[in-house]
Amino acid sequence: MTKRKFAILPVAALLLCSAPAFVCGSAKKRVATKAKAPVAAASVPKTLEKALVMRTDTDSCAAAFATVMGEYLRPEIQKQFGNDTAAVAEFVRGVSHAFDIKNVDAPYYMGVRSGFALIDRVQSMTEMGFPLTSASFCRWLEPVLRSDSAAVKFTPATADAYLRELVARVNPEPEVKELSAESQQAFLDEQKARPGVIATPSGLLFEVITEGEGASPVDTNVVRVTYTGRLADGTVFDETEQPIQFPVNRLVPGFTEGLKLMKPGGEYRLFIPASLGYGSRGAAGVIPPGAALDFTVKLLDILPPQQ
Repeated sequence: MTKRKFAILPVAALLLCSAPAFVCGSAKKRVATKAKAPVAAASVPKTLEKALVMRTDTDSCAAAFATVMGEYLRPEIQKQFGNDTAAVAEFVRGVSHAFDIKNVDAPYYMGVRSGFALIDRVQSMTEMGFPLTSASFCRWLEPVLRSDSAAVKFTPATADAYLRELVARVNPEPEVKELSAESQQAFLDEQKARPGVIATPSGLLFEVITEGEGASPVDTNVVRVTYTGRLADGTVFDETEQPIQFPVNRLVPGFTEGLKLMKPGGEYRLFIPASLGYGSRGAAGVIPPGAALDFTVKLLDILPPQQ
């Protein structure tokens, strides 16, 4: 099934489809109009009949589509420039120029479109600290597009490697020091001594905040949860803003074991030793090596087993 030409503008599609002069179908179907034929009164909305009665189909189509697009564009223009009529005229001149250069100077038109798409990327890189300017980027872009091997200093592979190395220099990952086994064990012992905290044979500690109802999940289930993850010192390293779902058997062992103790609607606090968490390697500069983990987890739903 092909997409309708105006699928992204339902109102425009509705207006175009309501006029007898048009045939609505796939994008491959053409507009069924007669060139320069006067618009019949019946084909124009009554509110526009007086204004459009002397216009051609081309004029009427342009006016109708401009009305739809104008209503779509006006709020952003007013947000940026208020009710400045000169700004509106400049905006329309820019739109007109875009159509002109599309037909007259195709490479330039493509460059303008690509440039607007690249502006945000270049700006983001400069904000991150990359030593990049738009002028220098454009100066090096031309020889690359010309495949001028004498002028181009990188291959795609060496360019990628250089940018990765530059990322590490510009935005180095914070150094995470390994936590002492003694400090983490002291944290776990402190939690284990509290009333209501239960230890499993594996070394996992859990505390029931709210008990749920029904069956517990198994390895083959996918669960929907919310959670907050903390380190022993209370630092939050991860927190869900919205419910998230994932397979029970693809988590760190302590989290998997804790989930399998819970029931839908329940909320548990899980204290996970490093041996059941991320071990001596830690995780992505966020969780230190050897860290005990403290998760507060709400099990919202158990989804059907994976096939």
